Amino acid sequence: MQLNNPLQSCCNLWPLPLLTILILILISCGSPETTEPETSSVESDSTINSDTSIESISFELGQAMESKRDRFGLLVLTNGKLIVAGGKEVGMQAQSGNFNRTVEVFDPIKSVWTFTGEMKEERMSPKLFELPNGNVMVAGGLSGARDPLISTEIWDPNTGTFTMGPEMNRSHNEMGAVTLNDGRFMIIGGSSYDKDIGFQVALSKETEIFDPESETWTDAAPMAEKRANHRAVVLNNGNVLVVGGGKWDGPYLKSIEIYDPNTDSWKYGAEMSKGRVAHTATLLSDGKVLVVGGKGKMTVAEIYDPNTDTWTLAGETNKPRGDHATLLLDNGSVLVTGGIGYLSEAEMFDPKTSTWSIVGSLNTGRIRPAVTRLSDGRVLVMAGVGKDGMLASVEIYKD
Repeated sequence: MQLNNPLQSCCNLWPLPLLTILILILISCGSPETTEPETSSVESDSTINSDTSIESISFELGQAMESKRDRFGLLVLTNGKLIVAGGKEVGMQAQSGNFNRTVEVFDPIKSVWTFTGEMKEERMSPKLFELPNGNVMVAGGLSGARDPLISTEIWDPNTGTFTMGPEMNRSHNEMGAVTLNDGRFMIIGGSSYDKDIGFQVALSKETEIFDPESETWTDAAPMAEKRANHRAVVLNNGNVLVVGGGKWDGPYLKSIEIYDPNTDSWKYGAEMSKGRVAHTATLLSDGKVLVVGGKGKMTVAEIYDPNTDTWTLAGETNKPRGDHATLLLDNGSVLVTGGIGYLSEAEMFDPKTSTWSIVGSLNTGRIRPAVTRLSDGRVLVMAGVGKDGMLASVEIYKD
């Protein structure tokens, strides 16, 4: 049996003028055939969004620190605990505060912070290193009198007490600091106190290395340029990459330098596209280095390849980032939190596609948070400064 075409049947039943009107109405309103592609288009857009974005994450409030802190030292110990030292704390003015000599330890099993012994000196922005015997060295930073410090202190976890350690050869604040592959500690540049001219200098190029075996500091080769507020990263080959730096009010350096500990020598690498201060540098899983943000409402990110000494653009963050924190996650992505403007939006960088996605929000927007990853996969975003002043709060994301 042959089925009749419905439209043909209509043609046989309706006069031509009425049929013409009916066809025009159908065309303007659409038919099942014309609405189907619109439905498909919506589904297609949804698919594209889910393919190009990273799964959203949530931050839960954790146990707050015992003290509100900004610009403090942080170290993950080999036993899995965290130690934080110094920084600014709340004073008469919530935003500026006083300098801090207190120290806390976080137990990841109990999820609690506990005060340990106090340092001998107040310190902002000190650097922390774990010694082979499990003790911790706290080096440099800015004193309560606002002078760069030459002193170090040693914390004994068994007694919770501090003793003065071996002095550095010169004072350092806003410096770079790394642990070399051979176990020595290196301090790089920063603001200093020049003994020859008798006052503080904003930038220095001097570097020094501490040997835990001999318990001595030794001058290393100086950089070619004076730097403070720069970033230092140990590359996979053991060399040290130093990126950017400068005074807070400019100018900001585009240049990078690379230190070879085997020859005690520095060399220039290829310049970045932009000068940067208040930026971050993160070693990626493939050995390249991701540089993000900086002062000046900067969104452009770049990746340095040490094998070819070249930079490539790595997209732009959705929010300008400066005084933020970055962390390499277990899946190879990079999490970015906080930043100038008390940013709460968290972003993720996918190195496979060089794309950025906003993936969630902190409960409290903050500048200069500290961030680290525990052995169980928990990511802790800690303290810093919020709109109402310094913070003690801790937020947790499970990687």
